[in-house]
Amino acid sequence: MEEVKKLRLNSEKSLQHKTFKLKLGTTNKNNPLVVYVEGHAFICPQEEKDSYTKDISDFKYTLQRSIRNLLCNNDYLQNEYILDFQIANSGIKINKKSFLSFEFLMKQPKEKILKLNDVKKHTEAQIYEVVDTLEKKIRSHNFSLSKTKK
Repeated sequence: MEEVKKLRLNSEKSLQHKTFKLKLGTTNKNNPLVVYVEGHAFICPQEEKDSYTKDISDFKYTLQRSIRNLLCNNDYLQNEYILDFQIANSGIKINKKSFLSFEFLMKQPKEKILKLNDVKKHTEAQIYEVVDTLEKKIRSHNFSLSKTKK
């Protein structure tokens, strides 16, 4: 029997950020119509509250607004996205680091699909603005952030 080699079509480029671990990627490097940004960090509240639900929804809303701003001011991506924002709301406690992750998927215009390296070159600064805005919002709610759990 002939062995069929499966080609890996996904591709990822890391983005350097001081607080979040970030990647820009696509599931099809030959035709990267859809690209995604994946990020995560650990957050820790610095003050005791009964519930952090409002804080978390404010973080998500801020990220959504920042992504919309990125897309409406960008010639290389369409004005639509899908966001997956996750944090275990019930596990948030003072002096305990909780894992926050997000992934947003965006489409390139069909008439001018760029390779992933070119997408990175044209959108990297704006992606950092989105993540910086999220970081500022999290810190404004008196949470600390770090790339690692330690």
